[in-house]
Amino acid sequence: MLKRLPVIALTWLQAIALAALYILLGGQVDLVLKTGPEALRWGPVGLMALLAIGAGLAAWGVPYLAARDQAGDELGERRRVVAHVFELGAAQRSRQRAGIIVSTATDGVERAAAYRGTFLGPMIGSMTAPIAVLVMMAALLDPMVAAWTAVALPVIPAALGGFQAAFRGVSQRYRANGRLFAAKFLDAIQGLPTLRLLNAERRHGRSLAQAAEDLRRHVMRLLAGNQVMLFAVDSLFTLAFIALVTVLSLVRLAQGMISPGVALALVLCGTLLLDPLDRIGQFFYIGMGGIASVKEIRALLAEQPAVPDPASAPVAPDPANRLVSLPADDPATEDSAGGPASVAAAQLSGVYFAYGDGPEVLGGTDLAVAPGERVALIGPSGAGKTTIAELLQGNLRPDRGTIRLFGRDVTGQPLAWQRQQLSVVAQHTYLFTGTLRENLAVADPTASDAQLMAALEAADLAQFVAELPNGLDTATGERGLAMSGGQSQRLGIARAFLKNAPILVLDEPTAHVDLASERAILAALERLGQGKTVIVISHRQATVAGAGRVVEVGL
Repeated sequence: MLKRLPVIALTWLQAIALAALYILLGGQVDLVLKTGPEALRWGPVGLMALLAIGAGLAAWGVPYLAARDQAGDELGERRRVVAHVFELGAAQRSRQRAGIIVSTATDGVERAAAYRGTFLGPMIGSMTAPIAVLVMMAALLDPMVAAWTAVALPVIPAALGGFQAAFRGVSQRYRANGRLFAAKFLDAIQGLPTLRLLNAERRHGRSLAQAAEDLRRHVMRLLAGNQVMLFAVDSLFTLAFIALVTVLSLVRLAQGMISPGVALALVLCGTLLLDPLDRIGQFFYIGMGGIASVKEIRALLAEQPAVPDPASAPVAPDPANRLVSLPADDPATEDSAGGPASVAAAQLSGVYFAYGDGPEVLGGTDLAVAPGERVALIGPSGAGKTTIAELLQGNLRPDRGTIRLFGRDVTGQPLAWQRQQLSVVAQHTYLFTGTLRENLAVADPTASDAQLMAALEAADLAQFVAELPNGLDTATGERGLAMSGGQSQRLGIARAFLKNAPILVLDEPTAHVDLASERAILAALERLGQGKTVIVISHRQATVAGAGRVVEVGL
């Protein structure tokens, strides 16, 4: 709220300057009526000119500051939303459609910022500035008219609240439909090849057209409400309120209690009391849409991550010292005979896990992988192999049991430290829209071109990149569509080379490539795994062939 104070102050300044101008004008009118035009003096006229200029500058400053506040609010709010989406993690992210999140982070944030910047601050100023005007009317003009006007004035905020309550449901349904349409449209764009293959693009297009029509109808209802509100403000409240002030002023004039100039000033000051109605009429659409957007952003920010980052976790060690030793008094450093014990690179002890209210995927799983060991996890689909990988990465937390990396219980460590220990090559390598260089820099933004090419060489992709006209600056296309599945996987392996984590998790890395690509990928993975702890998840015999130990999950 402190951020809105300059806008509120300028709104007050504008109202006070105009009220003073009208009071001076009324005094000059009385002077002219009594003694003629020759009684006018340059001093009062110059003061009125200065007041008019001051009011004009304040009127200019309000939208200027509001626009500046809006830009700052939009940037800060979007950063908070995006950071919270990252904090929620993959498990929570999968519960919400991507298009809905994108709509909230873009259009929703923009509407909320417009509401806070151009509506909220000026509206607070407009709602409170009439207090100063009423005080000036009572002290400098006529306390009786000011008192009766003050009695009628509360009708204005009551009317505003009524309009807001009447159209709150309309604005919320409009925002809900807008987010749903954004999600459907994004789904259609991403799934266009599938829709065309199934000859379903026309049918899906008709569904999108109907969703767009539903959205248009909700917009029209909101705009219709805006027009109804404008009509009610202009024809009822404004006219009725001005008529009331005018009648009161004429009655007091007829009674001889005030002069004609004072009566004129009272009527002019009465128009200043209607500023809240005028402002909400101009910005009703922004206000209602903004209120709905603020609520949806708050709902998103209120979601709790599936794996919270420990608030009191110690600082992660330097990447060069990842293989830490435990303190001498840590139980994990002693074996059953009381002597020193080697620390496992990755260890699951009595781990139980179930997705939601579903059956247990892991039921008391124990697994210890020694540093430098290569272990293959096999078993039928649904046995929990990928769940183990997700637990090791910190995307999930066990319902019971302990997970340790290099002897450290991961629940007490920052998620950044936990994920620093692992490189993952999964079934699908996600490529961002951009260039090969930008996609590799995700793993190490400080890497030189020579280091990038060395990683590509190790991943058996350097020759392919060298033959491209733009080399590392070649565009990968949206979601890597400009590259084959095998090339994308090898680019993922190059990322893992650049990250150079001590534990390597391979989750079905050759599941969706042809045999030729599989051989190249397996050779690159063999080089990548040198000197590292490797955990392989696969149904393919060729992928698990080099494992020193095979563990069947689910038994």
